[in-house]
Amino acid sequence: MKKKMTQEEKIAYRKSKTALLVYSIVCNIPVCFFLCLFSSISACSTFSDGTLHIAFKLLSFRDFAINFGVSFVLAMCIANFIPLTRIGRWFTGLFGVRNDTYTGNMQYRLLATLITSFIFFIIISPLLTILNCFILYQKGWETALLSFLINTPLMLLVGFVSSLISDITAYKAAHKIDHTF
Repeated sequence: MKKKMTQEEKIAYRKSKTALLVYSIVCNIPVCFFLCLFSSISACSTFSDGTLHIAFKLLSFRDFAINFGVSFVLAMCIANFIPLTRIGRWFTGLFGVRNDTYTGNMQYRLLATLITSFIFFIIISPLLTILNCFILYQKGWETALLSFLINTPLMLLVGFVSSLISDITAYKAAHKIDHTF
């Protein structure tokens, strides 16, 4: 039988959920923006004779907006339904890093951000590749696979760095709502 929550427990629960929502929004907006930006630039780039050529006229705001919207919804679902904190603590524990607090613990921040960035990547990147190659541009499996493989290192790097940077602001915003966040 479930124990009925007291009024204080209900308030604490709401604060915790609101803080998570604010954290997710503040962190995911810049991460999704930069991932979609670099993905769009990569899609209209060629590398030949040792020179990178970017055809900026091929950039499409409509496609960028669709990708951003899809990636943001996916990122919000991941952040709110996958136990990322628990996974981050497990992963950092594998390296013997103290993981009881996030504040002032750079090793924990780096490793936790690495594993969560990887989780976001393995869910969002393949789905955006499918969206772009099969729905928006009607390309084949070979193009989709090649595009995914070529962009993997860049997308992992962009996701990790943008997560690491936006995490600071997101954490501060969430911590103002719930001091235990």
